[in-house]
Order: sequence, then structure tokens, then C-alpha cells
Amino acid sequence: MRVALIALLVLLGAWTSTAQAAQPVVDEIQEPPAAGDTSVNPADVHMVAVFEDDDGDAHLCSDWEIWKVAPAEKVWEAPCATGAEKVHIHLGDGTFVGSSTGSTALESETEYELRVRFRDDSGIPAEEWSEWATRHFLTSEAGPGGVDSDLPWKARPGYAIDVFAAGLRLPVNIAMVPDPGPDPGDPLFYVTELYGTVKVVTRDGATHDYATGLLDFNPTGDFPGSGEQGVTGIAVDPASGDVFVSLVYEDETSLQTPKPHYPKVIRLQSDDSGMEAVGQTTVIDMKKEQQGASHQISNLTISPDGYLFVHNGDGFESTTAQNLEMFRGKILRMTLDGDPLATNPFFNGGEITARDYIYAYGFRNPFGGGWRLSDATHWEVENGPSVDRLAPVRAGENYQWSVDQTMTAFASYRWVPSHAPVSIEFVEPQRFGGSGFPAAAMGHAFVTESGPTYAPGPQERGKRIVEFGLGSDGTLLDGPSTLVEYTGIGVATAAGLAAGPDGLYFTDLYKDTGAHTPIDAGARVYRVRYCGACLPEPPEEPEPPVGPGPGGTPPVAGPPAPLDRTPPSVARFGLLRSVFAVAKPKRARASVATGTAFLYSLSEPATVRIKIRRLDGKAAGAVGSLPAPGAAGRNRKPFAGKVGRRWLAPGRYEATIVARDASGNASKPARARFKVVPAP
Repeated sequence: MRVALIALLVLLGAWTSTAQAAQPVVDEIQEPPAAGDTSVNPADVHMVAVFEDDDGDAHLCSDWEIWKVAPAEKVWEAPCATGAEKVHIHLGDGTFVGSSTGSTALESETEYELRVRFRDDSGIPAEEWSEWATRHFLTSEAGPGGVDSDLPWKARPGYAIDVFAAGLRLPVNIAMVPDPGPDPGDPLFYVTELYGTVKVVTRDGATHDYATGLLDFNPTGDFPGSGEQGVTGIAVDPASGDVFVSLVYEDETSLQTPKPHYPKVIRLQSDDSGMEAVGQTTVIDMKKEQQGASHQISNLTISPDGYLFVHNGDGFESTTAQNLEMFRGKILRMTLDGDPLATNPFFNGGEITARDYIYAYGFRNPFGGGWRLSDATHWEVENGPSVDRLAPVRAGENYQWSVDQTMTAFASYRWVPSHAPVSIEFVEPQRFGGSGFPAAAMGHAFVTESGPTYAPGPQERGKRIVEFGLGSDGTLLDGPSTLVEYTGIGVATAAGLAAGPDGLYFTDLYKDTGAHTPIDAGARVYRVRYCGACLPEPPEEPEPPVGPGPGGTPPVAGPPAPLDRTPPSVARFGLLRSVFAVAKPKRARASVATGTAFLYSLSEPATVRIKIRRLDGKAAGAVGSLPAPGAAGRNRKPFAGKVGRRWLAPGRYEATIVARDASGNASKPARARFKVVPAP
């Protein structure tokens, strides 16, 4: 009887265990955005999904696939991806297959389906895999063509660009020496190279190794993808000349494969010349806070009152941003020795934890940070899945990151869709006397937009430096207006940014052309200088003829009235949705948004018209034009798909915008393409 009872209990336990077992679940696909929300660059597709398992099994790996919708074909895969790539993966982390073998990007203006499933560590074949989850998404049109040039960047009138330093490898951020010496061999600024080196650049533009071998793991990886991690932020101690650096390091004791990476900040002691690091100490070590590509520890700055501010990404786990017991998804404040301040918003004394360091929380990937010295305010630029944010950083506030919609919190400006802002810097008299910029630029913020990762040619969504006027309360006063934009045929983009004694300095992150891989050396640092004298001189006007005046007295010829010869400019012309259904039908296909809007900025008030022409089919040619708002600054023209009395038929179109001021000066035309799809 006892033996039978024991056997029954064993069987009951086995049945209970089996009954409680559950498959993992793909709780949500967060990226790419669904078709109809916005399109994604075919060279830079981010894929993010959320793992869930009710019986507590761990996440072992993930299968990722991309299928072309018509004709149906698998074009890319990453089977059983591990590490951070289990929940956030890029094209570079997988392999193109089928007819796309050998490709590095998807096709433009094409509909694809992302498929993902999760595997847990239960070891039970019938229970370890989730069901496939899917999402349809659209790729954007091919970007505008570039021009092959030794100087692939163009500044707006009144500014000039020159190459200041070269031969760099993945230069991420720049930190100026606060009071640089006057001699050609004196250090001017330091640059972090992602894969473990800090360079010092002297007044004469020469580059030197300041510190090497800062990473304890092999950093070479895939772009876009797991290779986007290493050494990032940098700041210079104005008192000692020492250099603070943020980076991730490997947990050598871990049994995981691959081993996890954790964030820390180190201090590099400089020799008397500032040319070489002669010692290293750890300022803060955030053990067990795993981080991966991109969403890692990043920007470092020293506040006007002498404290170190540290920006920390969420490590691909959005829940960490709301957890006050974790460092991730936060902006931290500490002394230069790494101690938390008792005046920090959540400081509670006793045993020191992450809570004691937190200055503000609820961030996704606050990669850029800068100080406006005139009012001692700190600002951040942050990458979201499809929406980016520029915001002032206020003590104790929750910036609410969890999904795209939360990126409105405290935002002075949002990029929709994403332009991937990387760095922010202020030009003002308190910093190098205003860097030689005109009075109108004083107090303005400048932001680098890196755009899609390693994408060739000019890009509508990034690869530029833009300017903002910002109020002390965070109000957007003006902008964004383009200062510098990429015009070449290569892959360089705008990344690090710093104000110097004679202009703004920025890094281009990649070797522009001729590289075999994204990690080849050959990137540059450029300088943007204001040179009002380099503006083209207007042609001399002939003096008006002097004839006899009333009563036969010759009039005295005065100077001619000045003529307005400066045409208006149109910046950032694009559409809210580049693929949409016209609004005429009562019901539109669920995966496609109905209607769109033209978005653009004007340098001054102007009369604006948008001409539309069709690009494909027998009906190709001019369709008509639309009057549009012409206020200075940002403008929006809602567009339901109707020009005059004519509804647009499905097909591909191009819109051309021209603005004309009161003096009759016309802007250069700007163009954007879009696609109208059927809406049954």
C-alpha cells in the first residue's frame, strides 16, 4: 500500500510539473515600427521584442527572420541568437540568405515581415519554443545621390569647413582642453575611439595615443549590431588635466556565453604635458548592470559647480529605466572621486546603492549631454525606437521612457521619425568667447544627427548638424535649422561635437570611402568656422542717373537703397508618412495609415507652393501644385491625397517645394518622394 501511494505521488508530481510548464511568449515586438507608422532605412533595421515565460524559465536564445512579402521569400536570418541580441538585434548580427545572399541592406520601398520566436532553457522540446510572432514593416525610398568629393560636408552660407585631424578609428566623442596652450604641439582636445583608445589632438592637428588597450574583451563585432559598444564618453578635469572616460568591461567570472558587459567610469591621470596617461583609477563600477550595443554608458560632463554627470542607457531593458535600484536608464551625479552627493534627489544614506547616485531617471539611450553655462542647465539628446528627444535635465524628474509615446515627457523637441541625435553642445561667450560664432548664435544648442547606421550617401533623417534656440524653461524658440550636412557618396556621419576656441569640432565616425569594414581607421575630425567675410559679395549696382530736377536744379544722388538678395531657405522637407492611402475611401487597409502631412522649416516668412508629379506608369508627369503655409520656422501642411479636385491614384510621386520672399527671391527647390497605396 505504501509503495503504491509513493508511486501515485510521484506520478502526480510529474503531472503537476508538466501541467505548470509553459511555452515562452513573444510579449511584444517593439521595433521596427509597423507598416503605416513610418518606414525604416533599408540599411539599418533595429529589431526589438520582449521575452516572457510564466513558469520562470530563462531566455536561452531567439530565432529572427526577415521575409519579403511579395514574392514571399526569406531574405535574412539569425538563428538562436544569444547575448543582448536575444531581444535587440540588427542586420549586421545575422546573415542574408536566398536571393539576397551577399547583401548588406534590404531593398528600398519594399514591404517585409519580421518573424521572431523565443527559446527557453527548460530542455523540454514540446515546451521550449514560443510561437512565431510577426510584424510587417516598410523600407524607405533610396536616399538622394551624393557628390564624390574630398570634402563631403557642406555648411550653410557664412560658414566654412576644414579637415582638422585624420586617421581615427571610430571616433565617438570629443572633449576640449578647458584652457589649451598656444603652441602647435599643445593638446587641444581628446577623442574616444570606440574600440579602446583615447587620442590626444594637438593645436597643429596631429593625433597621438594618449591611452590604449582600455577594453578587456575583443571589441570587433558587427555593424549595425553587437559591435557598437566599447569606450564612449569623455570629459577633462579643468583643475588637474586628468581625463574621465566611460566604457563597458567584461565579467570574466561569468559562465554565460557570451560573457556580460558592465559599465564603469575610469580616471586617467595625465603626465605634465597632457600627452600621455600615466595612471588609471576606477571612479565608479556598476557591477551586474548588463549593457550591450548602443544602449550603454555614454556621455560624461563636468557641471559648472564641479560635479561629474554620467549618462546611462537602459541596456535594452526598458523596465530598468523606472527602477530606482538600478543604474541603467538614468543620469547620475557624483563627485569627481565617484561619491554620491547627499543633495541628490533620491539619496538615502546608509549602504550606498544606485538610488543614491540618481539625478534623473526614465531614459532609454541618452547618448548626448551638454551644459549651457549662462544658466547652468544640463540638456540631453536621446534615441528612441522611432521618436528621439531633446530635453533639459531636471533633478528628480521621471522622463517616463517605456514606449515611443512616452518620449514626449519634458521634450523641447522630438524627431519623428528618428534621426539618431548623438551629441549636443552650446555656443556662448562663457565658452571660448563664443567660438568665433556670430552674436545671433550665442546661447544656441547644436546637435549632431547620425542617422541610419553606416548608410551611404546623404540621408533625409540625419547626417547633419542642426541648430536650436532654447528658452531657459525648455521652450523651443527656434529650429532646428541645418548648419552642416553630408553631401558625399560615402558612409561618414556626424557624431562627436565640441565647441573650441575657433569653431565647432565634430567627428565623422567612419572612414568615408574605401573602407573594407566599418571599423577601418581613416575617420576625421572637422572644424566648422564662422567666416562672414566668406559670404559671396553681391554685384555692384550701377548708380542711378542724375538728371535735372524740378526747376532745373540737379538733384543730389544719395546711396541706393539696399536690396534684399538673400533667398529664403527650406530645411528638412519631408512627410509625416511616406507611404499612405488617400483619405477618399471610407475604410483603409489596416496596415496603412490614411493621409499624411508635408513638414518643413523656413528661414523667413515666404510664399510657398508644393508641386507634385507622378513618377511611374503611363500617368507619369505633373499632377498639380498646392499652396502651403509660409511662416518662419516649422510648418505643417496636412495632405489627404487630393490636388485641386483630383485624388491621387496609387503609385509613386515626387513633391517639390519652393519658397519665395517678398523681394521675389526664390529658395532652392527641395524634394521628397512618397507612395500612395490602395485603400479598399
